[in-house]
Amino acid sequence: MSIVNTPENTRRPEDLPDPEDAARSDAEAADTGAPADAAEREAPEKADPAASGTTLYVRRGRTPTLGFWVALAILVPAVAALLSAPFFDFADLSGVVNFVLVVAVFVGLPLAAIAAFVDARMHRDRPRRRR
Repeated sequence: MSIVNTPENTRRPEDLPDPEDAARSDAEAADTGAPADAAEREAPEKADPAASGTTLYVRRGRTPTLGFWVALAILVPAVAALLSAPFFDFADLSGVVNFVLVVAVFVGLPLAAIAAFVDARMHRDRPRRRR
């Protein structure tokens, strides 16, 4: 799997031209005969969007992250315990909550550790990319 980070849009909202200014300058250009192209009127420091310093990176790969697998490994046993709680004889709601938490800790955490181990092995076997 390869994740390629590519810049999407590096322009800030304040760098975008104001539609009212463009309409006003177009009207002035029509009166004076001056060029109405926005690129010709634009200041040189605003001409380069990469100079703004803000870059947005988009994650192209859709493989779930380790945090997703850890949360899933803890939540699935907890939900299963909550759904199976009516089949057991609990005296009150605190017994159900205790049962769900015990299952989440003693079943979910070992599953999360296995997911972390598998994720670490997958990243170790991957060749490192030169920057």
